[in-house]
Amino acid sequence: MKTVQQDIARVEAFTDPKLRRARQLVQANVLDPRNAKGTQHSFDHNILALLCGLLTGRKALRGVEALAKELGLGRRGKGISDGAMTHVLALMGENDLDPVLAQSVRDMGRRGQLRPVGVAQHWATVDGKYMTLQHDCGGLAQKIVDKHGVHWRLGVLRAVLISAAGKPALGQHVMPPVESDEKDPEKRKHTGETTNLPAFIATLRKAYGDLVSNFTLDAGLWSKPLFLAMDQAGLGVFAGLKKNKPDLHAEVKRVLGQRRKKRSPDAQTPWESCPDGKIRRRMWRTTELDGWNGWTHLRQVLLVEQTTKDRDDKEMVELRYFVTNVTTGYLSARQALALVRLHWGIENDCNWTFDMQFGEDAGAWCTQNKATLVLGVLRMIAYNILQWLRKVHVQVERERVANTARPWRELFELTYRYLVAAGRALLPRLEPAPRTAAVT
Repeated sequence: MKTVQQDIARVEAFTDPKLRRARQLVQANVLDPRNAKGTQHSFDHNILALLCGLLTGRKALRGVEALAKELGLGRRGKGISDGAMTHVLALMGENDLDPVLAQSVRDMGRRGQLRPVGVAQHWATVDGKYMTLQHDCGGLAQKIVDKHGVHWRLGVLRAVLISAAGKPALGQHVMPPVESDEKDPEKRKHTGETTNLPAFIATLRKAYGDLVSNFTLDAGLWSKPLFLAMDQAGLGVFAGLKKNKPDLHAEVKRVLGQRRKKRSPDAQTPWESCPDGKIRRRMWRTTELDGWNGWTHLRQVLLVEQTTKDRDDKEMVELRYFVTNVTTGYLSARQALALVRLHWGIENDCNWTFDMQFGEDAGAWCTQNKATLVLGVLRMIAYNILQWLRKVHVQVERERVANTARPWRELFELTYRYLVAAGRALLPRLEPAPRTAAVT
């Protein structure tokens, strides 16, 4: 069994280079938005303090201020006040840290940390997230007036590389606001998830290239024209199907319902433990609807039967339908079933972590201007580091269950202990390594 000190050493060995690289990327790619006159603390020290605060699960900027002092950040190593960090966050734009996030993910790829698990290709997923705020986020949130008073609703799309072991976050896209009393449907539709998805995919493709060539989508996130456009662009699409596409849903349900009755599944999982008992998934698929009713980009449809047994052996069966433009040769039956499970990675890993562990909805560190969005990108950078640590680098060794993901609270504590132990020695360690002259 590994000791706590061994785990701390592993956190240090992995995180030191990540922090050094993050600092280097900030210095190279992000302009200091402050007026140089009167600036007390270097910009990269501010970002480093905020990132360390997220890595250790600090609940408020006061906690980050205390940590910055222990690490000797700021002018003359005396720390950085929460007011100074608030000032920096309030001046930054929502996309300022995007190059840091994108390059840090590409760095993971060069180290082999993005290799697909369970499938043969890279697959990303996009999901919408809505936050209720008490401020307008620099004019990017929608004003809502209801029985609870006045508040604002901020909508973002987020992307995660679900095929990688650590399921790293790739970026976010702000959905523009519309006034709550807007009656014109043409104006309203320009703020929806489906309408904003093409622009977000274009941004992701520019940042990551072929790493984001395949996407899984929820049933409510796509339309027939969008599906066709993605197919024509050479992108793979694997999407949930519900009654919001009534004709297609009815036909898929009919065809796969018959197949389920007459044939054994194309792939299935064994019974597995789950919080309520045990669970099994079985999948049927067919190419019979290829090109059906003008769906020229529809190459196979799938049915996943999920059976859950509670502790009294009472069964509950749920049927889910999916459509895709990739061929059976591109995605085997076993891989397709694995992809269905991977699809929930953005909700079970990224969104849940942001809400429950980072407290994104419960306690804002800063509510000025676009700070909510700036912190959103910083959370993604911190999340990517911590996810690799908890899922791969410092897993838990327990009796009967080997190599399980480290609980978040434990990981925050390990990271805090590593940073506090480093103290004022951390900053010198994060200086770029000196280049050695070539020997001639």
